Amino acid sequence: MANVSVSKLVKAFGTATVLKGIDIDVRDGEFLSLVGPSGCGKSTLLRMIAGLEQISGGEIAIEGKVVNNLAAKDRDIAMVFQNYALYPHMTVRENMSFALEMRGQSKSDMGKSIAAAAGVLGLDSLLDRYPRQLSGGQQQRVAMGRAIVRNPKVFLFDEPLSNLDAKLRVQMRAEIKDLHARLKATMIYVTHDQLEAMTMADRIVVMRNGVVEQIGSPLELYDRPANAFVGSFIGSPSMNLVQCTTAASDNGLACITANGQVLATLPSGGNLAPGLCLQVGIRPEDIELGTSGPSAEVVVVEPTGPETQIMANLDGQSITIVLKGRHDLHRGERINLAVNRDKLHLFDGETGNRL
Repeated sequence: MANVSVSKLVKAFGTATVLKGIDIDVRDGEFLSLVGPSGCGKSTLLRMIAGLEQISGGEIAIEGKVVNNLAAKDRDIAMVFQNYALYPHMTVRENMSFALEMRGQSKSDMGKSIAAAAGVLGLDSLLDRYPRQLSGGQQQRVAMGRAIVRNPKVFLFDEPLSNLDAKLRVQMRAEIKDLHARLKATMIYVTHDQLEAMTMADRIVVMRNGVVEQIGSPLELYDRPANAFVGSFIGSPSMNLVQCTTAASDNGLACITANGQVLATLPSGGNLAPGLCLQVGIRPEDIELGTSGPSAEVVVVEPTGPETQIMANLDGQSITIVLKGRHDLHRGERINLAVNRDKLHLFDGETGNRL
């Protein structure tokens, strides 16, 4: 396998610049996920690594070799697309062998490669079927098998699970992660679903508006987001961002909501001063019901069995609370919140950067 280096990468369509100096180093054998909202440039970046989009500026290197002007077929990469892109008139075996035939590989070697890939993906009994005779999950496995038989330096995945139903997506997530562990391959995986990235990747690249906001392991991004955008994007349900002003109180510096409620007092030892405008980030699981504390009005109650998710109105701001167990709460009911102050994330009220 190989490492991939992206340096000062720029992509422009006419006067619109969609990638603005991207720097990413993908380690040999790493599973790296690119995430971000629609239009952030993640799929464009993947297509540039694959050689399917021209580079406007910067460099892409695979295993130390700059590939800017190298054709896609010469980069030794394999790409799995969102729509699978299987040939409908070919059987599974023929779909998997097509690229090997184009390389001039012998029938004996092709048979061994296809058998090995089919065994890994559980396709042994499906090799003589046509794509129309397969389920969505089976078609996805064939698309991955077609990539595996080529034994490429790098695997690229472009939102491969977005066409599957929720249950099958969970299953395929586990299968792709298991596949990575078996192959020890370098994989770059694009998704808009942060849960996919969190559960599958070694590291995550969070993108927005053509720039990289933060790179880190899933738990690094979850525990120490660099800014309010990353904090709210990573995690499900999303992090609550409450607009507050700091003020002195008998118990130390306090975060005050728009209606004058004390959301929480801050731990001592910080360098903050009264009168600052903050976005206070609170994970939904870091809020409990209290006998005192800020008051909020219940808007929606969603029982999931092991947990109860609550949407509430806190001084005009919508917040989400995740409570363990089952709670008999109703719309319009007022509740008091107990916020874990040791788990607060403080962001600048204007820039959104972590303080």
